[in-house]
Amino acid sequence: MNLKTLLLSAAAAMALLGFAQAPAWAQDDDCVTVVGDESSGEKQSADPADMWSGDDALHVWPHYNRLLNGDSNFNLEPELAESWEVSPDGKTWTFHLRQGVTFHDGKPLVAADVVYTFRRLIDPATNSGAASLMSFLTPEGIVAVDDATVTMTTAEPVVELPQLITNKFTHIVQDGAKTEDLKAGKSPGTGPFMIEKFVPGEPIRILRRYDGYWRGAAASPCIKAIVVQEPATAMAAIKSGEADVLLSVSPTIIPALKEDSSVTLQATAASTSYVITMWTDTPPFDDVRVRQAFKLVVDRQAMVDNVFLGFAEPGNDNPVPLGSAVAFEKEPRPRDIEKAKALLAEAGHPGGIKVDLYASEVIAGMMNMVQAYAQMAAEAGITVNIVSVPAESYWDDTWLKQPFGVSGWTMRSPAEGLAIAYTKDAKWNETHFYNDEYDATLKAAATELDEGKRNELYKKAQRMLADEGGTILPIFIHRVAALRSACSGYVPHVQNQNLNFEKLACTD
Repeated sequence: MNLKTLLLSAAAAMALLGFAQAPAWAQDDDCVTVVGDESSGEKQSADPADMWSGDDALHVWPHYNRLLNGDSNFNLEPELAESWEVSPDGKTWTFHLRQGVTFHDGKPLVAADVVYTFRRLIDPATNSGAASLMSFLTPEGIVAVDDATVTMTTAEPVVELPQLITNKFTHIVQDGAKTEDLKAGKSPGTGPFMIEKFVPGEPIRILRRYDGYWRGAAASPCIKAIVVQEPATAMAAIKSGEADVLLSVSPTIIPALKEDSSVTLQATAASTSYVITMWTDTPPFDDVRVRQAFKLVVDRQAMVDNVFLGFAEPGNDNPVPLGSAVAFEKEPRPRDIEKAKALLAEAGHPGGIKVDLYASEVIAGMMNMVQAYAQMAAEAGITVNIVSVPAESYWDDTWLKQPFGVSGWTMRSPAEGLAIAYTKDAKWNETHFYNDEYDATLKAAATELDEGKRNELYKKAQRMLADEGGTILPIFIHRVAALRSACSGYVPHVQNQNLNFEKLACTD
């Protein structure tokens, strides 16, 4: 039986099993029930500066706003900042705040809140993943001109500053907000929903509509958010009406949901990347020839067709999709088993090599991907022993702690995506890729005013990652959301953690 047949058979079995085991989530409230598929485990937090995964996004994004938002094509849109402009020398960006915005406690949004938020994010004591993305900012460069105006001044022109400060961590918190209150969800935001119930480590959280929201009250009075990592359980929940929205549907259950007239599916373009990581400073991956061999064994299109049933597209071992205007290559790199064997032999492994791959269903379909990878690698003499780790503990106990593992990254702009896990000062440099030339290339891109030259620098950085880095990135999924037919007003975003529930409503 081939891989595709196995997956389809598994989907059918899960459908029968899952429907019989529908979870008993209480529906005696006025909440719309939204189901996510990622868990932050012990790291779960409501502090925007400390967002770990899509689990945290379930309560952070509805509770807060950022200065700017980005659509699924990374075009920037006004949010708490109505407008912005840059000085003639390119060094000072001015942001004009929207008037009439209040926090959930009634206090008006003022420039001091923005200054506090960004100074806190770049403070080493906060230990936020935002710091490396915004290394061009200094505390003294972030200034409140008046209550409605903030400036950010940098030593050199940073042409993509608005894009770079629009990352998942930069939700505006209140001036003076304490870390312990932020983590516990007890600090007010400006978003459409208020955190009513949140206990770190507990799966269900309740978000209550904020009637004073500056864009108008949300369509639903309440959102109940929960994480379910078993595809069969998630499918059973939406089929039975226990859940209203599945934010990310596993490929294994898409065929069954397609046949259900009570469910509507919506897919994005290239979204989350599925990644296999190798530590570049640890044997056997400290030899670039081994890393290249491990990449060459992947049949990328087969992964798309057989593992993700077409709801994905190939990647070339860097976080920029092939369809991007700045992609360094437009076609997936071909599989080459003979070259992989030759590289392994040159690296001292003529008889093949055996490695442990630590993996988990931390994102729907991840285990199917690594199993397919192991089958492909075997043809080149690479024996991949998959060490399965519970999803609920993977990010805590395994990620960043094993030399060969898995992870997934939400879609980002090239400037952010190429930096967040690959520069020397990145908080989550999961492959130990410490390359001065790479860092210098990204810095040069950030300060390059000519768009054509800037894009060429981004292409150079992508090629360095693909050729030398420790990232095997075979696919970007098309994120598929499932809504009960009685629900409307939610559209999935390519950045899976960009959750907007303002217009989400269900009629029963």
